[in-house]
Amino acid sequence: LMSVEKKIKELEYRIFDLEKTIDLLTKKINHFEEVLPFHFNEFSKNEPLNAENLLSLKEACTILNISESKLMEWVKKDLIIYKRVGDINYFDKNELKLLFRKMMIQDLE
Repeated sequence: LMSVEKKIKELEYRIFDLEKTIDLLTKKINHFEEVLPFHFNEFSKNEPLNAENLLSLKEACTILNISESKLMEWVKKDLIIYKRVGDINYFDKNELKLLFRKMMIQDLE
């Protein structure tokens, strides 16, 4: 039979080991949050319009370094959304930054 003291020491070791594992996992999660911010800070479609952040189709294409037809293809595929103000479509600068980060990590086509 294992003594009570021995059981306590074994449990203390297990707890210590679990705490180390939790700490390691927390560090890894924090690293992923830094590396892949768009997964955690997805653009909110309910955000109010901020005129300073709105870009025209041409400006959006310049930032992303793609053609207008490619950008409209992405809109149709729901890879990016636009805001309609009157008859003109505008793109949100913050959303474009997130999309650009995605492009850098995965090859969007």
